[in-house]
Amino acid sequence: MINKKGYFEGRETKRLFYQYWLPDSSNIKAYIIALHGWGTHSDRMEVPAEFLTENGYAVYAFDIRGHWRNADNNPGHIDSMVHIQKDIVLFMDLVKKTSGDKKVFLMGHSFGGLIALVFAANHPALPGVLVSSPLLRFAVNLSFSKKLGKKIAGPISKISPTKTVEMVIEQNLLTSDIKILRKHISDDKKLEKISLRSAAEMERAMKWAMENASNLLCPTFIMQAGKDKMVEKGTTKEFFEKIKSKDKTYREYDGFLHELWNEKGKAQVFRDMYVWLEKHIKKNNKNIK
Repeated sequence: MINKKGYFEGRETKRLFYQYWLPDSSNIKAYIIALHGWGTHSDRMEVPAEFLTENGYAVYAFDIRGHWRNADNNPGHIDSMVHIQKDIVLFMDLVKKTSGDKKVFLMGHSFGGLIALVFAANHPALPGVLVSSPLLRFAVNLSFSKKLGKKIAGPISKISPTKTVEMVIEQNLLTSDIKILRKHISDDKKLEKISLRSAAEMERAMKWAMENASNLLCPTFIMQAGKDKMVEKGTTKEFFEKIKSKDKTYREYDGFLHELWNEKGKAQVFRDMYVWLEKHIKKNNKNIK
């Protein structure tokens, strides 16, 4: 696997860090843009990238605004979800300069899954979207989600949008793989706070996604952790049922924690992703002919 890094110009000419992983072979089947979860960064896409590149796929990812290398002086702050959507458009333009006539799929995990679903709902021509445990509603037992709700509803979120509040995510809720868990815990680049504006934007995006699920017309593959303690899995299933696209697939992985691509049994998840991708590459190629 080959890993390279660079910068691209996002919305409002913001310089954004990105990286990509390529197969050792020059024969690339398709390209995938991968979006990480809240509080993390594009390095967390390395594990699924290892599997995907081994099977002939190129994976591109960037740090979402407010995160690590693209946080500037405001870690945890995003002015608008619209900015991220535009970043994806511009990043996709960059990827397409390399991909040529190859398909460019979109995939995302958790917060990245929410962003990917919103983008897909607004871009029906997308070849396909794959999401893992998308953030459509926080699990009811998360203490920080209750605190955030009160903060967002108050006037302070409008008066001081860049003010941050604590949002510590317990890493042991993400994966049961001890090796990966230790790496997560020692990761000093993860976020443990969120700005009031970001929290409000996140809330609005979740609401918009649920209200516009029927507009999702491109091929969709939703993977949901069965033992998810971060997001409400019932809401994920509700979202799936609202999708009008006939080409939609839902898989729930019993006993798996939130980060499906980093769980002990991730090989099963990766196999399902591989089958889905191969099917849609062939399907798209047949339609072109």
